[in-house]
Amino acid sequence: MKAAVAYDFKDIRIEEMPVPDVGPREALVKVSACGICSGDVMPWYIRKKAPIVLGHEPAGTIVEVGKEVKNFNVGDRVAIHHHAPCFTCRFCRRGDYVQCGTWRKTKIVWYRASAQWGN
Repeated sequence: MKAAVAYDFKDIRIEEMPVPDVGPREALVKVSACGICSGDVMPWYIRKKAPIVLGHEPAGTIVEVGKEVKNFNVGDRVAIHHHAPCFTCRFCRRGDYVQCGTWRKTKIVWYRASAQWGN
């Protein structure tokens, strides 16, 4: 698979990387598009984390699922976000999701395209 790897602010290379193995509670997604975050274009951020694969909000199609995955199937179109709020705490109720305790504890959240986007 190919990935955009930043070694420095003006040194971004498209590199071949191995396809990751899928664990029992994981899914492999063939990425169709990926957002680039504001941090991905800040020199201090890239230099602090380099080398780093750019983008962490991908969307694509599931091509493989682990044996313990129950709610997703091969062929599902998904969008992935690195955090998710609870929507019920005082911070969420006022729209300040990044202060939510659940947001701060979460890592990756999957959204099925058909359920979220009516497809």
